[in-house]
Amino acid sequence: MGVVYRPIVKVGLIDANGDLFELSMLVDSGADISIFSKRIGDIMWVDVEQGDEKIFRGIVGELIAYVHSIQMLINGRKVETRVAFAISEVPNLLGRLDVFDVFEICFTKGEDFCFSD
Repeated sequence: MGVVYRPIVKVGLIDANGDLFELSMLVDSGADISIFSKRIGDIMWVDVEQGDEKIFRGIVGELIAYVHSIQMLINGRKVETRVAFAISEVPNLLGRLDVFDVFEICFTKGEDFCFSD
């Protein structure tokens, strides 16, 4: 199979107290919205279930999640973005909504990817 390049980017999440913490996210051009597990929302002091409830369908079937607007620090730039917090454990996915229109993201076969303003 050889080397598999995965588009991973470090982002900063700004919690309800204004504190910043970093985590890694998989850049997913097939994801409509960025998604985290409820556990990440709890760390950020977000009352997850007070968000707009949505059911997402994908490769793993149905997923119940709650949409909130949060601030992220991506590539040194603060971005207000809508994200979904899933009740179940999910990988951190950086989806298209509110992100892909701000940054130029390039995927090149057999190489790393680029992420720029």
